[in-house]
Amino acid sequence: MKNHKIYRINYNTNQEVYELYAKAVNTQELLGFISISDLLFDQQSGVVIDPTEERLKTEFKGVKTLHLPIQNVLKIEEVEQKKSCKIKTLKKDINLTAIPNQPGPK
Repeated sequence: MKNHKIYRINYNTNQEVYELYAKAVNTQELLGFISISDLLFDQQSGVVIDPTEERLKTEFKGVKTLHLPIQNVLKIEEVEQKKSCKIKTLKKDINLTAIPNQPGPK
């Protein structure tokens, strides 16, 4: 049985940090962007529904590939299993500073 990779992606947007899971991460599609595809969300079969997971599932419904500006990505980890997706609101006194874009080859 082939072992499928799962990636946990953390990125910031609008004073929030999103934690998503995906099967594919690519840095070669668009210069300055990280492409995330095959997003993973829980398949609800029970009565308990995670509101954050549902919000993200609705927000990314129909998205085939998500292109994130590289300076917004905080970290990408290869993990053994998917956990719940998260959205964390940054406190007002926390300041995330993007790494300045480095000039490309000339």
